[in-house]
Amino acid sequence: MDDHFWPAMYPGLIVGILYGLSLRGVFNTVVATVGGLIGAAIAYEILVTLNMNDGLPSVISLIVAAFLGAYLLTNIARRLFGPRTT
Repeated sequence: MDDHFWPAMYPGLIVGILYGLSLRGVFNTVVATVGGLIGAAIAYEILVTLNMNDGLPSVISLIVAAFLGAYLLTNIARRLFGPRTT
Protein backbone atom coordinates (compact mmCIF):
# COMPACT_ATOMS: atom_id res chain seq x y z
CA MET A 1 0.00 0.00 0.00
CA ASP A 2 1.33 3.38 -0.88
CA ASP A 3 0.47 6.83 0.44
CA HIS A 4 -2.62 7.15 -1.74
CA PHE A 5 -4.43 4.04 -0.50
CA TRP A 6 -6.11 5.33 2.66
CA PRO A 7 -7.22 8.67 1.20
CA ALA A 8 -8.70 6.71 -1.70
CA MET A 9 -10.89 4.83 0.78
CA TYR A 10 -12.70 8.01 1.91
CA PRO A 11 -15.15 7.93 -1.03
CA GLY A 12 -15.95 4.34 -0.07
CA LEU A 13 -16.69 5.35 3.49
CA ILE A 14 -18.76 8.38 2.57
CA VAL A 15 -20.78 6.72 -0.18
CA GLY A 16 -21.32 3.58 1.90
CA ILE A 17 -22.50 5.50 4.94
CA LEU A 18 -24.83 7.71 2.92
CA TYR A 19 -26.31 4.78 1.03
CA GLY A 20 -26.75 2.78 4.22
CA LEU A 21 -28.44 5.70 5.95
CA SER A 22 -30.81 6.06 3.02
CA LEU A 23 -31.89 2.45 3.59
CA ARG A 24 -32.37 3.12 7.31
CA GLY A 25 -31.11 0.98 10.12
CA VAL A 26 -27.76 0.30 11.72
CA PHE A 27 -27.37 -3.06 9.98
CA ASN A 28 -27.86 -1.53 6.52
CA THR A 29 -25.45 1.29 7.33
CA VAL A 30 -22.70 -1.05 8.49
CA VAL A 31 -23.15 -3.45 5.57
CA ALA A 32 -23.24 -0.63 3.01
CA THR A 33 -20.13 0.95 4.51
CA VAL A 34 -18.23 -2.34 4.26
CA GLY A 35 -19.47 -2.80 0.69
CA GLY A 36 -18.41 0.75 -0.20
CA LEU A 37 -14.94 0.12 1.18
CA ILE A 38 -14.63 -3.14 -0.73
CA GLY A 39 -15.75 -1.48 -3.95
CA ALA A 40 -13.35 1.44 -3.48
CA ALA A 41 -10.45 -0.91 -2.71
CA ILE A 42 -11.09 -2.95 -5.85
CA ALA A 43 -11.36 0.20 -7.95
CA TYR A 44 -8.15 1.55 -6.42
CA GLU A 45 -6.21 -1.59 -7.32
CA ILE A 46 -7.53 -1.48 -10.89
CA LEU A 47 -6.69 2.22 -11.20
CA VAL A 48 -3.15 1.70 -9.91
CA THR A 49 -2.68 -1.14 -12.38
CA LEU A 50 -3.86 1.11 -15.22
CA ASN A 51 -1.74 4.01 -13.86
CA MET A 52 -4.83 6.23 -13.57
CA ASN A 53 -4.82 6.84 -9.83
CA ASP A 54 -4.71 10.66 -10.00
CA GLY A 55 -7.26 13.14 -11.23
CA LEU A 56 -10.99 13.38 -11.72
CA PRO A 57 -11.48 10.04 -13.55
CA SER A 58 -10.08 8.19 -10.55
CA VAL A 59 -12.41 9.99 -8.14
CA ILE A 60 -15.42 9.29 -10.34
CA SER A 61 -14.54 5.62 -10.69
CA LEU A 62 -13.94 5.30 -6.93
CA ILE A 63 -17.37 6.78 -6.21
CA VAL A 64 -19.12 4.57 -8.77
CA ALA A 65 -17.33 1.45 -7.52
CA ALA A 66 -18.12 2.34 -3.91
CA PHE A 67 -21.80 2.71 -4.75
CA LEU A 68 -21.84 -0.60 -6.63
CA GLY A 69 -20.10 -2.32 -3.73
CA ALA A 70 -22.54 -0.89 -1.20
CA TYR A 71 -25.55 -1.75 -3.36
CA LEU A 72 -24.44 -5.31 -4.08
CA LEU A 73 -23.43 -6.14 -0.51
CA THR A 74 -26.68 -4.81 0.95
CA ASN A 75 -28.70 -6.83 -1.56
CA ILE A 76 -26.74 -9.97 -0.69
CA ALA A 77 -27.19 -9.30 3.03
CA ARG A 78 -30.94 -8.77 2.58
CA ARG A 79 -31.27 -12.09 0.80
CA LEU A 80 -29.22 -13.93 3.42
CA PHE A 81 -30.46 -12.23 6.58
CA GLY A 82 -33.77 -10.73 5.52
CA PRO A 83 -37.11 -11.44 7.17
CA ARG A 84 -38.14 -15.05 7.04
CA THR A 85 -41.65 -16.36 6.69
CA THR A 86 -42.55 -19.89 7.69
